[in-house]
Amino acid sequence: MDLGSMTSAAKVLNVAQPALSQHIASLEADFKCKLLDRSARGVKPTEAGRILYRYAKSIQRQIEEARRTILDNKPELTGNVTIGLAPLSSAALLATPLLMQVRERYPGIVPHIYDSSGVMLSEMMLKGSMDMAVLYGERPVTGLDYKPLMREYFYLVVPRSMYPEQMPAEDVSAAEVAQFDLLLPYRESFLRQTVERVCAEVGLRPRIVAEIHSQSTLSSAIAAGVGAAVLPMSIAKELPNLDELCIRRINAPSASQQMSLCISDNAPLSDAAFSVYKILLEIIVKTWGPFDANPGSAAIATGGPTSPLDGPKDEP
Repeated sequence: MDLGSMTSAAKVLNVAQPALSQHIASLEADFKCKLLDRSARGVKPTEAGRILYRYAKSIQRQIEEARRTILDNKPELTGNVTIGLAPLSSAALLATPLLMQVRERYPGIVPHIYDSSGVMLSEMMLKGSMDMAVLYGERPVTGLDYKPLMREYFYLVVPRSMYPEQMPAEDVSAAEVAQFDLLLPYRESFLRQTVERVCAEVGLRPRIVAEIHSQSTLSSAIAAGVGAAVLPMSIAKELPNLDELCIRRINAPSASQQMSLCISDNAPLSDAAFSVYKILLEIIVKTWGPFDANPGSAAIATGGPTSPLDGPKDEP
């Protein structure tokens, strides 16, 4: 299903393609419905196929947990836990404290952290290949539960050398943002989509000179004066050449995104994943403020505008 080709899947599984096709046919007979749509372009799952896939991935994770626990013969929790953290967002700053806390409390758990775009993280969640994710977005998605955490506002980050004359006001308009050469992440990124929407609202298009996904590469490009960027204040303050930057909040109603915690609403977390989930909640509450930590409820952040990331209190 992930590979989109029966031939590729057979190679990965080290089985003959006819045998794999026969196995799929047997599953379709058992469930009395079509699981895959086949065409010249490859294979795609039907809705029934996607449902079965999610359950199969959940079962696979539990079997892996049981296998490691039995083989290790240790009472503590073990296993792999996958966590998605939206890049170039406040979520990215949760990685280090999360790794440290998991290492300290559950040395048998191996966390896998992904920093792909929000769309990619959502797809991995739907496929059952990720346990939890902190990302932009709040719209309900079938199979996923989004728990709002806090709203993140975006700022224009410009090298001072790009301003030929006097320093600008504390805020910048959408029209001013569109005048700069911008370094933005890929089109699939929620941040990129936000910038394009903000500019479109005033009848303009952002002037994108490079697409950069890596925070370290972005930092170097800004320092070299290649262009400006749009970032949340939390990430802007992490840039190494902060004193050489001008950071101004974008004065537009749509220049923000809701940050949410995403988990599956139909596949339960393993014991190891639930333990990591609780640690992640502790770190989020400490950083952003309290909210309902029950993974089965519709949690709503109470920190809201009191979050230290919400306003231009002390920008350079």
